[in-house]
Amino acid sequence: MDEKILDEILPTDSRIRYVGILSSDLKEVKSKMRKDVKLLLGNEADEVLVKVLAPVVLGALSQFTDRLGRLFCSIVRYEKVTLIFFKMGDMHMVVSTEPVAPYDIMKKLEEKLQI
Repeated sequence: MDEKILDEILPTDSRIRYVGILSSDLKEVKSKMRKDVKLLLGNEADEVLVKVLAPVVLGALSQFTDRLGRLFCSIVRYEKVTLIFFKMGDMHMVVSTEPVAPYDIMKKLEEKLQI
């Protein structure tokens, strides 16, 4: 798993708080958080957001690709944070942002990830 992508994604937008990627075997998580970010979930964020939630959300949505086309990403907005889930081949990525309408951030990331 190439960790350089974490260093490329984090500075894309100042509203990005966290980036986590899950290996294709669903076992290894690599992540990076902006230095000035206050943790909302505590230290279990990697485990919950990346290892558990990303495969569930993206796996469920992937069931419809034969009829709806390729899945690029999924967005979940909470009061305190926005989560953008990306599926890139067999890898999963979660990007956490400040609680904003994330369309412009999502488009920047899609361009950077070339998806």
